[in-house]
Amino acid sequence: MLVEGDIAVTDDNQRNADPCTSRGCMWPKSSDGKVYIPYVIHNQYSSSELQVIQRGLDSFSSFSCIRFVPRSNQRDYISIESRNGCYSYIGCLGNGQTVSLARSGCVYHNTVQHELLHALGFNHEQTRSDRDSYIRVGWENIQRGMEHNFNKIATLNQGTPYDYNSVMQYHRTAFSRNGLPTMIPIPDPNVSFGQAAQMSQNDIIRLNRLYNCCRDADEPTLVEGDIAVSEDSERNADPCTSKGCMWPKSTDGKVYVPYVILNQYSSSERQVIQRGLDSFASFSCIRFTPRSNQRDYISIESRNGCYSFVGRRGNAQTVSLARSGCVYHKTVQHELLHALGFNHEQTRSDRDSYIRVAWENIQSGMEHNFNKIATLNQGTPYDYNSVMQYHRTAFSKNGQPTMIPVPNPNVSFGQATQMSQHDINRLNRLYKCYSDGINLWAVKQGAESYRISAQMKNQSDESMKRAVNVLLLQH
Repeated sequence: MLVEGDIAVTDDNQRNADPCTSRGCMWPKSSDGKVYIPYVIHNQYSSSELQVIQRGLDSFSSFSCIRFVPRSNQRDYISIESRNGCYSYIGCLGNGQTVSLARSGCVYHNTVQHELLHALGFNHEQTRSDRDSYIRVGWENIQRGMEHNFNKIATLNQGTPYDYNSVMQYHRTAFSRNGLPTMIPIPDPNVSFGQAAQMSQNDIIRLNRLYNCCRDADEPTLVEGDIAVSEDSERNADPCTSKGCMWPKSTDGKVYVPYVILNQYSSSERQVIQRGLDSFASFSCIRFTPRSNQRDYISIESRNGCYSFVGRRGNAQTVSLARSGCVYHKTVQHELLHALGFNHEQTRSDRDSYIRVAWENIQSGMEHNFNKIATLNQGTPYDYNSVMQYHRTAFSKNGQPTMIPVPNPNVSFGQATQMSQHDINRLNRLYKCYSDGINLWAVKQGAESYRISAQMKNQSDESMKRAVNVLLLQH
């Protein structure tokens, strides 16, 4: 029997209650701190479908202590099968338990993660105990006989806010009888929800808290979501302005930053990471180069989330790009800019002239993430399009904005897909990637090429050539 569309229950008594809070339902933790969940995948799927399912299973190891492992002879396990629809039981039931991922309509990364979270003990976001403060149920639009799917449950929310971006949040018209919304966000009915492509940060936090997954002993404290610090004294200061943090420049004018990429990524993921590394050579003097025996280098690893230290720390320093959620071009560039010495745009010293922080909407205990820093802005204006600008609802406790542009609150921001021109200019100015003191400027990017102008006074032809080369690299 199914309730809420995809939750399997064994009897009618479970229809209106959370079977996972009325009995022990968690998968046991091993002595090494990991939670091993055996699985089998039935021989019903194509190779490409198997890859999607496997990616979903493997993703949990990149941000939690959960490890889905192929079953040998364990008594309790999940059996992934193509049955009628997408569904799972909630929590560990004992013996074999089905997770249905029908080949038609269910073999997507977000669906795989969704059903596995059910198997780990989680319910839908819209059934949370505090749901009515964030969602108004349009009971008049629900299919007759399906009202029970919107009953609230005495959920354990792990101290996290309601999350419209949760992979466990159903869409606006779920179980609608007339195409009209069955769920309306409050107080802002226009908030987008139910469109998650993968687990959100709150989903990950809840999972780690439920299973008491501790960060590895060698993992750093994070501030502002993705900036690693090694001690509490760095939480409210810019470690890069309090000490030398730039990577050194070579005699040829280039800045060589050695790197290693741990053997955790698929070939397609490595291509995304490599593209991000290589992109810096096309517009700056930064050259990320494979490490040979250099003492200082960055180590790109799939750890718990996306993060980096700010600036050069000395010896090996981690840039974490978790396989689930971090291997995107913009994220690679973002974390590498941290490693090169840059902070988030919204922490700029002149932030208050461009962004109003809505402190009342920020999650309790997360206010320090909006502290301003005495940043060196390299003579560039505040940039809403910077790849270092967080989105409008970052660290929100209620889905409402934590940052509002001023004077125009409707300005779009935090949606960059790659470094902006101001990001590039700051990088080049910080590392003095320009030479000869020539007054240069580039205008008008063409569809297929760039039209470049250089304004010079008493410069040699050779200087002209070097200047044009700089501009070509810059763009």
